[in-house]
Amino acid sequence: MKSVFRKISLLAITILIIFLIIKWDLVRYGWQQAKGQFSIMYNAEPLDEYLNNTSFADSLKAKIRLVKDVKSFAKSELGFSSEGQYQKMYDQKGKELMWVVTAAYPYKLENYEWKFPVLGKVSYKGFFIKEEALKLEQELKNKGFDVRLRTASAWSTLGWLNDPLLSNVLQYSNGRLAELIFHELTHDEIFIKDSVDFNENLASFFGQEFTKMYFEKKSDNFSQDYEEYLTHLKDRFELNQLIRNYLPKFDSLYQEIEGYSTTEKENQKYYFIEKLKNDLSNQQFKTPKYIEFSKREININNAYLLSYKRYSGHQQILQQKLEEQFNGEPLRMLEFYQKNFNSL
Repeated sequence: MKSVFRKISLLAITILIIFLIIKWDLVRYGWQQAKGQFSIMYNAEPLDEYLNNTSFADSLKAKIRLVKDVKSFAKSELGFSSEGQYQKMYDQKGKELMWVVTAAYPYKLENYEWKFPVLGKVSYKGFFIKEEALKLEQELKNKGFDVRLRTASAWSTLGWLNDPLLSNVLQYSNGRLAELIFHELTHDEIFIKDSVDFNENLASFFGQEFTKMYFEKKSDNFSQDYEEYLTHLKDRFELNQLIRNYLPKFDSLYQEIEGYSTTEKENQKYYFIEKLKNDLSNQQFKTPKYIEFSKREININNAYLLSYKRYSGHQQILQQKLEEQFNGEPLRMLEFYQKNFNSL
């Protein structure tokens, strides 16, 4: 009997070792992410600690109170299970904390994807260590992919853990901050395997709709914030619309130049990118954020273009569904997705 047990144990250990060897990069990445997340969670302080701290700026305390009120609204008005989320905050001390790498094929609008257990295929990879993000960025560039490296202001563990607030988001306007919280809380309610673009579009859509609901409910306290937020949404829509209109143009271009030399492909691609940049610089935005954005030099490539598809490519379809199928009622639409799609 002992001999059989030893053989089974030896076989199990052998299988584990083989798995670790084959999947070492995945295991290493998972360990880094877990270590980074738990370090932040361990060092986060309860929001009330900041509210009771006399040296903490009153303007930032107001933002914390807003987060608490948005959470309360999400629970009482939307039925979200948000009690444990954003009870604590991690002080970034003004530094960036997370970096996200995305990539795309150079001559077609198609994401490079990674495959993870449970989550399935994912078109971005996050890091808490900047050097690791830079390393992956360079590796992908060396393979010929279009790559985008950006920072991130929040992440969601999809309700598995109690996520902390990150202090840098307190610099956001009230509208952007409320939308961020609603966006991340939506991920806790709905996140479908192998559907990253759909998940992000849905969270972005509900984030906007629930922020509008919130400000309408709190109109006496946030009338100016609501007006500023609506102007912000209008600018965002115009920017998204501009880039969405270019996506089929790039699709057509890449089909036309399929048999061209690499040099010719690059020249044609460069021409379209410069045309897009010119159109972007001529946009008449109203809010400082988008005015500054239109004047900034941006590294536009396929990974950059696909980021707009990831977060806003389905917004018009979702808006149409809201009006036609759910009589303009976001809660009915939310309940539909909660009931008909299996969330992770």
